[in-house]
Amino acid sequence: MSEEKDSSIKKDYKISKEDDFNPSKGYLALPFDHDQFKEFLKGLLGTPQTIQKKIKGTFEIYLSDLQNIHYLINQRVTQQNKGSLIQLKTQIYYSDESSVILSTFDELLSYNEIKPVISEAVKMTWSYLIQFNDKNVPEKQEIQILIISTPQSNIIEDDDIPTYLPIHGQIGIEIKHTARSWGSDIESLITNNLKNYLKSTKKIDKFRNKWSIQIGVIIGFLFLLISIIGLYINTSTNVENELKKVENFLSKNINLNDKLDYMLTFIINYNQNLIFLNSASFIIISIVFSIIITIWVSTLAENIPKSFLILTKKAKENHEEQIKKSERKAVKFWFSLIFPIICGIISNYIYALLNASN
Repeated sequence: MSEEKDSSIKKDYKISKEDDFNPSKGYLALPFDHDQFKEFLKGLLGTPQTIQKKIKGTFEIYLSDLQNIHYLINQRVTQQNKGSLIQLKTQIYYSDESSVILSTFDELLSYNEIKPVISEAVKMTWSYLIQFNDKNVPEKQEIQILIISTPQSNIIEDDDIPTYLPIHGQIGIEIKHTARSWGSDIESLITNNLKNYLKSTKKIDKFRNKWSIQIGVIIGFLFLLISIIGLYINTSTNVENELKKVENFLSKNINLNDKLDYMLTFIINYNQNLIFLNSASFIIISIVFSIIITIWVSTLAENIPKSFLILTKKAKENHEEQIKKSERKAVKFWFSLIFPIICGIISNYIYALLNASN
C-alpha cells in the first residue's frame, strides 16, 4: 500500500513539473545561455557612458523638422547598426505651464494641438536595441534632444530643463551609449543637422545688440552737446546784438548826457541774472532729456532675434507677431538716431525765440 502511494506522488510530481515548463502555459524561452543572458541584462540595465552637447543660437523649428530629425536618426541607426527602435517619446511644453507626452512616432505625425497655447520646449527621446559586431547580445542605446525656444521661466519644472536659459535659444543633445565610436558618430550627425536650423545674424545687428548701451549713451551725449552748443551760440549772438545797439547809439553825434542816460538805462534793463537763470534751466532740461534719450535709444538698439518652436497654431501666430514687432523696432531705432539731433536743433530755436521776445 505504501509503495503504491509513493508511486502516485512521484507521478503527480512529474506531471506538475512538465506543466511548469510547458510553453503553452505562458513561459518565455530566451535564445541565450546563462552568460549571454547576464550580458544582455547588463547592456539593458547597466550604466552606459554619456555624451552631452549644447547648441546655442536663434532658430525656427516646425513640426515637420522634428519628424525629419527622427527620419535622419532612425535611418542611420537601422541601416548601419541594424538597430531596433524600442520607443520614441516626445514631450512638448507649453506657455501655460502644461505639457503633453506623445508615446509613438505615429502620434507625432498626427499631432495637432487645439488649445490656444504656445509651444516653448520639446524633449524627444529615442530608445534603441543595437547589437554591435564585437558584442554577443544587443544593448540599449538612448538618444535625447531637448529644444528650448524661450528664456522665460514659465516652462514647467523638469529635471532636464535648466534654471538658466540663454537669451537666444538652446538645443541640448544627450546620448547614452555602450560604444564610444557609435555615440560620437550619432552626436556628430545630430549636431550637423541641427546647426542647419540656426539663423545667421547680420554684422550690423550683432554690433547693435552688443553695444546697445554705448550707442544710447553716445546719442544722448550728442543731444546734450548740440543743446549746449546752441545755447552758447544763442547767448553769444544776443550779447553781440545788444553790444551793436550800444555801439550804434554811441556813434551818433549827440551830447554826452544823452549817452550817459542811454548807458544807465541799458544797464538797468539788461537783466543778466535772468539770462543766467534761463541758460541754467535750459541746460538742466537738456540733461534730463539726454538721459531719457539714452535709455530710449539703448532699448531700441537691443533687438535680439528670438527663437521659435512652431508646433501649434498659437505659436505660429506668435511667430508672425514677433517678427513684425522686431521689424518695427528696427525702424524706430534708425529713426532714434536722427530724432535727438532734430530735437536739439528745435529746442535751441525755441530758446532763441524766447530770448528774443524777452
